[in-house]
Amino acid sequence: MTWMIGIDTGGTFTDVIGMNRLTGELRTVKVPSTPRDPSQAIVNGVAALMEVKGDFTAKDISFFAHGTTVATNAVIERKGARTGLLVTRGTNAVYFARMSRQPEGLEVLSPDLQKPAPLVALSHTREIGERLAFDGAVLQALDEEEVLAQVRDLVQKKKVESIAVCYLFSFMRADHEQATLRAIRRAFPSIRVSLSSELIPIIREYRRLSTTVLDAYVGPTLDGYLQRLAAGLRGAGLTTRQVFIMQSNGGLMSIDVASANPVQTLLSGPAGGVISGKYLGGITEFPNLVTFDVGGTSTDVATIVDGENPETTDGNVAGHDSSVPMSDIGTIGAGGGTIARVGADGRLRVGPDSAGADPGPVCYGIGGVDPTVTDAALVLGYLDPSAALGGRVKIDRGRAERAIASKIAEPLGISIEDAAFGIIKIISSHMEGEIRLRLMSRGYSPKRFALVAMGGAGPMHASMVAANLGFQAVLVPPYPGLGSAMGLLLTDIRHTYLQSRPGALASYDSDAVAALFAALRAKGAAEARDEGTPADTVHFLNFLELRYLGQGYELQVSCADVPLDDTARADISSRFHQLHEKQYGHCAPDSPIEIVNFRVDSVATMPKLRLPEQASAGRATGAAQPRSQRKVYFAETRGFVDTPVYGRATLQSGDRLVGPAIIEQADTTTVLLPGQQLSVDPHFNLVLRNE
Repeated sequence: MTWMIGIDTGGTFTDVIGMNRLTGELRTVKVPSTPRDPSQAIVNGVAALMEVKGDFTAKDISFFAHGTTVATNAVIERKGARTGLLVTRGTNAVYFARMSRQPEGLEVLSPDLQKPAPLVALSHTREIGERLAFDGAVLQALDEEEVLAQVRDLVQKKKVESIAVCYLFSFMRADHEQATLRAIRRAFPSIRVSLSSELIPIIREYRRLSTTVLDAYVGPTLDGYLQRLAAGLRGAGLTTRQVFIMQSNGGLMSIDVASANPVQTLLSGPAGGVISGKYLGGITEFPNLVTFDVGGTSTDVATIVDGENPETTDGNVAGHDSSVPMSDIGTIGAGGGTIARVGADGRLRVGPDSAGADPGPVCYGIGGVDPTVTDAALVLGYLDPSAALGGRVKIDRGRAERAIASKIAEPLGISIEDAAFGIIKIISSHMEGEIRLRLMSRGYSPKRFALVAMGGAGPMHASMVAANLGFQAVLVPPYPGLGSAMGLLLTDIRHTYLQSRPGALASYDSDAVAALFAALRAKGAAEARDEGTPADTVHFLNFLELRYLGQGYELQVSCADVPLDDTARADISSRFHQLHEKQYGHCAPDSPIEIVNFRVDSVATMPKLRLPEQASAGRATGAAQPRSQRKVYFAETRGFVDTPVYGRATLQSGDRLVGPAIIEQADTTTVLLPGQQLSVDPHFNLVLRNE
């Protein structure tokens, strides 16, 4: 069993990358996604990879990892389970009032911005007469008969399939939620139940409640998908036990753990691209990166500073808040399949809706009638009609031209070329706006960063976006169209265990601290055993989440597995003050510090992909020979110009080109603007710079 497989499912294509653990050989394929059942595209992708040379079978696969958007799409498209909610009596308004959240990113420009409707209707919410005090003391005992009566009403009259349970202060004491779970399972064993005390036992009632609702809402959908996936992989002959799903925090978890914790997969798909970006930052001259992952439906953007992407517990998916740890990623509806149209006001609009994989862009000829960004790129000469996905997908330029002419150019009274470039310009402006706001909000300048072009459409747009924003460079990895899939082979099994137990750092009982950390580590060890992870590959990291007394939010400080004596308290305090100074520009050394949360991360190290490295071939600038020429439209030339087209595989380490140029490979096309310079680094990354 020598092959490791990573598969990422996008809205249009499913990306597959395989690595031979013995030789380091890499193989890649892309297959069309199957939106009605994404698991089918996964099975198709495995079969396609095995057919590349026909020299291995499913039984030779030792490791399989998958990034999925099933949970994300269930929330975005509101296609999750019919969900009920049980809360403490008197708190039924918490979920519906939500937080006073200011619009972010490009939302601020929308005149039609509205809060998304709750995932659980008020009519599906039931108050339960139980109550815990802030310290976990029982003020009112739970009445299990009342619970069963309310659940019976939800199941029989409202037809709920899943129930979220979030009682007040249950993070201090889980007894009432556990008793509720047992009662529901006895009476209604087919109903899925999500408990806040198991998922996210930390303070802040609203975010804990919203996270639990998300878990319950997507749970049945993801569970059904994972069951179909497991059955499909078994049917294809896969025998390995190492079958993993990417988590939102960039770590892997087993398929069984994912089924039990679906809320952990809300950013499963884009998290792989961030992992790839971090790896590239470690092997290039660019420790500060912005990942720019452009797929068929959306663009994912993340910031990596000094090799690290910040983690957040203030995540948001389609307007719904989540507090599980996740990579800090921004997403906008802008991709190759984004639809262009003339609005009622007579202006050209692009997005946010997408043609996706079905019916797809007009040029695919499988039912799409509205012109998309891909159609515009084809008309402008960026794409070769005969070279899509290495020639496996045939695209029709004539269809694209006719659609843009009839639906865009003629209504606006402009040429087809101007209409097509207008589509590209508008979608690039949307992408630039998201990146600019993300960097500005953190106090960063694009001049300090390189833009990592990933996704099937990233390298096509990156040169224009980087030039307009003033990025230091554009970095195009060897397999940009498979950036998220590659990230699946660059990470480890990771789990995070949290527990709120507020108290003053100076006086917190040392034995109580040790017991809390021990309980979290024991939970991690048990989960590792269930996943089949060898104990000697798992290590644990302790953290305290601290704040100044009276503050609203906390900062995370590592904590050695030693007694919390005076020396340890002084060291933790000093590091917290320094971190506060770095984060906020000031600190208060004389103010008391409060422990809010205890956190343990478990990490099991996995074998990892490595890109090959080659010394410079020493060829002179321009020595690489183009394989063809075609006319390509550039704003800089105010029209079409004869442009050399290079095969990516013919470029060697040390090669240099000057734009304009097109670089083609099976999974993407890179556009080099007039005057831009390109070099190939020792890992075969393309590095694009402006003059």
